[in-house]
Amino acid sequence: MWRSRFTATRALAAGLFALGLGLQVVDSAFAAEETAAMKNARIANLTTAITRQANLEGRVMWMDGTANLVKLSTPEGVSEIFQKCRDANINTVVVDVKPLSGHVLYNSKIAPRLQEWKGFAYPPGHDLLLMAMLEGRRRGIRVYAGINVFSDAHKLLKSGPLYERPEWQAIVYDIQRTVYTPSGASAPLAVGENQGPEKDELVVYTPAHQQTKVLGPEDAAVVVEGNRVTALVDGGLTELGRLTVPSDGYLLVGRGTGARWLLEHVEVGQPLTFTGKEVLQPILEAPSERVGGFVNPSHPEARAYLLSIIRELANDYALDGIVLDRMRYSSLRTDFSPLSRQQFEEYLGKKVENFPQDIYTYDAIPGRPIVRGPYFKEWLEWRARNITRFVEEAREVVQRSRPGLALAAYVGSWYEEYFGVGVNWGAEDFVAGYDWMTPTYPSTGYARKVDWLTTGCYYRTSSRDDARQLGEDEERTVEAAAQLSLKAINDATFLYAGIQVLDYYGKPDEFRKALLAATQNSQGVMLFDLVYIEEYNWWNILSDLFSRPKRAPHDVPGLRTAIQQTRKVLEPLPSGQ
Repeated sequence: MWRSRFTATRALAAGLFALGLGLQVVDSAFAAEETAAMKNARIANLTTAITRQANLEGRVMWMDGTANLVKLSTPEGVSEIFQKCRDANINTVVVDVKPLSGHVLYNSKIAPRLQEWKGFAYPPGHDLLLMAMLEGRRRGIRVYAGINVFSDAHKLLKSGPLYERPEWQAIVYDIQRTVYTPSGASAPLAVGENQGPEKDELVVYTPAHQQTKVLGPEDAAVVVEGNRVTALVDGGLTELGRLTVPSDGYLLVGRGTGARWLLEHVEVGQPLTFTGKEVLQPILEAPSERVGGFVNPSHPEARAYLLSIIRELANDYALDGIVLDRMRYSSLRTDFSPLSRQQFEEYLGKKVENFPQDIYTYDAIPGRPIVRGPYFKEWLEWRARNITRFVEEAREVVQRSRPGLALAAYVGSWYEEYFGVGVNWGAEDFVAGYDWMTPTYPSTGYARKVDWLTTGCYYRTSSRDDARQLGEDEERTVEAAAQLSLKAINDATFLYAGIQVLDYYGKPDEFRKALLAATQNSQGVMLFDLVYIEEYNWWNILSDLFSRPKRAPHDVPGLRTAIQQTRKVLEPLPSGQ
C-alpha cells in the first residue's frame, strides 16, 4: 500500500515539474525513507510548501472603487498607479468596478453607471476597467474585476439600483427594546446596537463594540456592569467622555431627549430591566443595517441580474479574472422575507410553525447571546448552500462565456463566526466541529470552486509572539488568522492573507511585520487598500519587501489541480501501512 502511494506521488510530482516550475519538493517531501507519519504531518501545508519551493507568491493590490474614485478617474491616474504597482513588483490588481452602491465603473448595458459620488462628477466617458486592463497588460500585471455581489445600494447616501427594485431587498429580523427603572420610568431604545445615537435617541452599546465610545456635549451615558448601573456620565459637563463597554455589561447612550431621560431617571446602583418586541423591516428602512443595502441572496430575479453582470464582464472584457466580494448575507439578521421562509420550508420538507422564532430569538437584556431555536443549525446550512450555489452558477457563467477565466472570492478570516453572513468559504472536507454546525454543513464549503481566495486577516498585531508579549489574545493576529484560513481551506485553493493597511497608520514598521506575517503564513498577501498605500506613501516599503518579481500561484496553469491530486494521494494512511 505504502509503495503504491509513493509511486503515485512521484508521478504527480513529475507532473508538477512539467509545469516548468523547477520544483524540488520530491527530494524534501517525498523521500523514499520518509515514514507515513511524516507524510501525514507534511500535507497540512502542502500548497505553501510547493509554492515556496517554486518561488511563487501572490501579491494582490486591492483598489476600492469609491475610495480611489478621483485618483483613478483619468487615464493618467490609472497609468501612474499601475506603474507604481509594477515598480513594487505587485503581480495582481483587483479593480472594484461594482462598489457597495451597486453602480458600476465600466461601460455596462445592464447596471447603472456611477455618475456622481459625494460631490465629484465622474467622467462619463471614462471606462476604468478598460483602462486598468490595458495598463496591466503593458506591465505584465494580472487584472481582476471586483464586484460587490449582493450589495446594491448605499444607505447613507440613499443611492443605488435597489431603491428602484425594493422587492428584491433583504428583510431584517431585529428587536425593539424598552428600558425600565425601579421607579417605573421607561424609554424605548432605537433598533440596532453599537451605533448612534441620532437626535433624541437612546441606544445601547454592547461588548461587541471593541472601541471606546466618545460622548458629545448633547450626550449622556450610563455604564451597567452585571445588572446594575455603576456610572452616570453627562457629556456636556465632564471631560470623561470616552467610555469603554464593560465585558459583563453595556452602555446606554442618549442624545437630546434621550440624554435627559437618562439624567433624570437613572441612578447609580440601580438595576435596569428590559422588555423586547421582535420586528421585521426591509433593509433599506432597517437602522441596524447601516450602510449596505443588500438584496435577498436567494431571490431568483436578483440572482439572475447579478449573474448577468458577471456574464457581461466575462464577455466584454479580456480580464484575467473576477473577484466576488460581499457574496454573502448582510448579517445574521437577514434574510427573513416570506420568500426565504417558503424556500427554507421546502428545503426542510415541512412547515416552520413559528417564524422567525423557531430560528432564534433575542434576549431582551442587551449584550446577551441570541437563543437558538429548533431549526437554527438547519437555517445556517440552508443559507450557506444558497451562497455556494451562487458560486457554482457564477463559475458556470464564466466558463461558458470565457473558458479559463479565473474566479476568486474575498471573505473575512474569522471562519468560526462567518456563519453569521451565511458563508462557508472552507473546503468541503474541513470538519471543524463547531457547535453551530449540522453534520452535513462542511459539504457547503466552496473553496474548491474558486481559483484563489483572500481572507481579511484584519488585526493590528502581526504575530503570536507579539501578542504574547503584549498580553493580548494571540488568535487575534495576522499570523493566527492566516493559519486558521489555511486550515479551513485545506489545500482546496490558493490563499492570500489580506491585511488592512489602515490598521498600521503611523506605524510603518508594524506594517512591514504584517506583510511578513501574511506571506509567511499563506501563499501571498492582499493589500487593502490602495488608497492607504498612496496616502501614507508606503510604496517604498513594498519595494523593499518585494524586491524581486514573483509569479502568483494562481497564474500557473494546472498548478492548483496538481496540488489537489497530490494532496489526495497523500491522505493519512491507515495505521500500520
